Amino acid sequence: MKELLKIQLANYVADFTSMPSSPAAPVPEKPVLTENQKQVFIESEKAWKAYSESPEGKKELAEVENMDLPTLRAYVASLPDKPIFIKLISWIRSLDLPDSSFTIGITVEAELIIGFSGTIGIATGIGESKGLEAAEFLTVAVDVGLQAGTMIGAQFGLWNEAPADLGGSLQGVEIDLGAEVEFSAGFYFNTSGRRGIAITLGAGIEDGISIVEYYTYILGDQGVDPYLKPVVQPRKNNFLILESLKCVHPSNDGSGDENEVYFTFQADGDTVYPYPTYSNFSMKEGESWACGRSVWFNSSVAVTVYDEDAGNDDDVVGYFSIILSQLKLNESVIFNSTKDYSSGLDNVEYTMKVRLIAQNVA
Repeated sequence: MKELLKIQLANYVADFTSMPSSPAAPVPEKPVLTENQKQVFIESEKAWKAYSESPEGKKELAEVENMDLPTLRAYVASLPDKPIFIKLISWIRSLDLPDSSFTIGITVEAELIIGFSGTIGIATGIGESKGLEAAEFLTVAVDVGLQAGTMIGAQFGLWNEAPADLGGSLQGVEIDLGAEVEFSAGFYFNTSGRRGIAITLGAGIEDGISIVEYYTYILGDQGVDPYLKPVVQPRKNNFLILESLKCVHPSNDGSGDENEVYFTFQADGDTVYPYPTYSNFSMKEGESWACGRSVWFNSSVAVTVYDEDAGNDDDVVGYFSIILSQLKLNESVIFNSTKDYSSGLDNVEYTMKVRLIAQNVA
């Protein structure tokens, strides 16, 4: 699996794990599938087998291993437009089913600090929702026992909600659909009751495993200020800790004697990461914030400190340029901001303490 895909998925996992814990949902009675529902999964397996063994399918699935998340999303979104799946979905829509969505997805397992799984999928309306637009989604779960960087296989699901309503938290447990099927099946539910059943082709049946928590994101254009911030960093040669930030003198923004501080950091000119990811830290004159943010880098780290102003552009109150040659292994070094306020009326001053933890580890 492409390392970039792991990082992109891990950012969603980090967002999911930062959420407040949802109340445990009572496990509904084990579902009994109608013959039509069971037949949907059997025919989905047949359709996937035919596609994956076709010249087109073999070529496209070989390319999946090297896709990043946007490319994988585009590939999955194209599946319902392939003739074999057009036929399958048209047949499903002709059935008498209690479900509102049929989903096709690709499930992956990966390990990046923690083990997790992700299903990148496309939901189409069936039943009463068959006239509604499709929705792209990503479902993630944390599991320390998962394999590192593997594509598990295709997932097909039948769900109670319309495509655009599939987002949110849910719980799942493996179930056995009967002797006539050989694929892994999951039963998913939340505090409102049953949400759906999904099968994963290529995964073995593990009936009775513990309940796993999941979260489904409805994917779309997040705009210039996305709700999902980058968190997970790629491993590089060196590793440091931004130990603490000290407010020697705050910015006078007319909103009191403290700044609502957050910062961004950028290693070697790559991705810009915010910290705290979704919040800020209030600082008065003389106060220190033990931020303790770790950073992987090769040669340099740029840190920009902001004072958050509601309704206005945030003010830069400090800028730090950290170069590897300025650091000594396992020693703390204090950096002064390179942003100079000495010629202005606002004598803003911040300092940052940095410690190099590991060097030449890649």
